[in-house]
Formats: sequence, structure tokens, C-alpha cells
Amino acid sequence: MKKEKGTIEAINVTPVGKFTFILGKLIPYWIIALVVMSVCLVIAWLLYGITSAENLGLVYMLAMLLALFFSGFGILVSNCNDTMQQAVFVMWFTVVCLMLLSGLFTPVRSMPQWAYATTYVNPMHYFIDAIRTVFVRGGDFHSIAHQAGVLAVAAIVINSLAIASYCKNS
Repeated sequence: MKKEKGTIEAINVTPVGKFTFILGKLIPYWIIALVVMSVCLVIAWLLYGITSAENLGLVYMLAMLLALFFSGFGILVSNCNDTMQQAVFVMWFTVVCLMLLSGLFTPVRSMPQWAYATTYVNPMHYFIDAIRTVFVRGGDFHSIAHQAGVLAVAAIVINSLAIASYCKNS
């Protein structure tokens, strides 16, 4: 089965490198994510009086690390699938599983042992844990350094795989 065709064919024959091409596709989505997050934080403050107990810069840093991971993961998934429908299904299934096993809705300690073991490789778990530490408990960077480090390493690894798996016709 061949990949879906479209403007990607025109882009593939340009002299733009793989890294530059992927970065050019991702930057607008990162900007949109920051704008949406800012709007949500303002609405939470105006309507409900909810504010971060610590520096909002840490919240933005954690959100960007998670956005880096998921954007790289999305590119990796789309590189490995033939159609958009396949990629959307794989992303939806994976993101739902990561979210449900992250500790966002249920405490990870109450999960069965096999499910608890998945939290060690789940970037959403580290993000949720770090956001709770900063936003609710008022933790500083030193209290989330481990989680931020894991998110950064996961983002670097997944983006490296995404760049390596992208087949650009030069």
C-alpha cells in the first residue's frame, strides 16, 4: 500500500533538510498549544480563582516538554503508517491509554501491579506528577528535576526516531 499523496510530494523534492522540514511543521502547533494553554490558565484564574502555587514558567516548561514528546511521537506514527486514518487511530488509541495509565484520573498506587509498571515508561505520568507538584503543592524546579529530565530525554529520543524514520526524497 502506498502512502497518501498530496503536497508532501512537492515538499519532498525541495532542498530543505529533514530536520528543518520537521521543525517547520511543528513550530506552528507548539505556538498554538502555548496560546491555548495561556487562555485556559487565564479562564481558570478569572472564572474559578485557580492559580499556580509556584512559578508559571515551570508549568509552561513542562507543557512544552510534553508537547515536544507528543509532536515527535505523532510524526513517528505518521511515518510508520500508510494512511491518515491508520495514523489517527494509532495516535488516539495510544494517547487514551497513556492518559488513563498516567495517574490523572486514578492514583497509580491503586492500579494493578502490571498497570503500575507501565507508569515508568509513560511520559504523561511524569508530566501529571510534575504539574501537581508545581501547580498544587508549590514545588520549585529542584522538586521536579527528575520528571523534567525524563520528559526531556523521552522528547529527544522520540524526536530522533521521528527524524530518522522520515524518508525524504532528495
